[in-house]
Amino acid sequence: MINVIDNINSTNTWLTEFNLDFFDSIISLEQSEGRGRQGRFWESSKGGFYYSLVLPKKNLLPIVVGISVAEILYENGITAKVKWPNDLLVEGKKLGGVLCQVQGEKVIVGLGINMTNSSSLEKSISLSALGFNIDKLDFINKFNDKIRSAMEHSDEHIIQQFLNYDCLIGKRVSWEDGSGQVVKISEDGRLVVRDSSDDLIFLTEEVHLQ
Repeated sequence: MINVIDNINSTNTWLTEFNLDFFDSIISLEQSEGRGRQGRFWESSKGGFYYSLVLPKKNLLPIVVGISVAEILYENGITAKVKWPNDLLVEGKKLGGVLCQVQGEKVIVGLGINMTNSSSLEKSISLSALGFNIDKLDFINKFNDKIRSAMEHSDEHIIQQFLNYDCLIGKRVSWEDGSGQVVKISEDGRLVVRDSSDDLIFLTEEVHLQ
């Protein structure tokens, strides 16, 4: 079931307040309290895509969601990259992001994409700026189909798929406690980085391209 709302505080918050079935979802035209990773505010003005759905717990779920979106965009002629673990990039600029919140045996997955809205972020981009217009409900149907299929894949298969859209491997990145060169994505979804001491660091925190 897809719930369609004009305005809401947060699509993720709304879903956490109801005991819904897997793949129940909500889309809102705008959000007043949209949130990204680490509680950061997510601009959610009209024209953007603000969608959340309920999924069963699965390893690598943020990566699964990123791959699914990137595949749909590619099928529409848009070359998108996934910046581990949850950012969607086009031409090196942020197009959207994913937020996964575990709730018991369920995960609330939030997806935000700049469509016709504009963002105050300096390095952001929208589908309209790229000359594309994608019907939101058609996007949801394709997205849910891809997620259902991906949920059946092994972790190894998902990692291999992710490599088609990755933008970090081989690049130098920094994080709160250090910096280094990205080597790979581990089997459990962590970012593996080789630091200046030639040690391999397994990260779950956000990184920044240098």
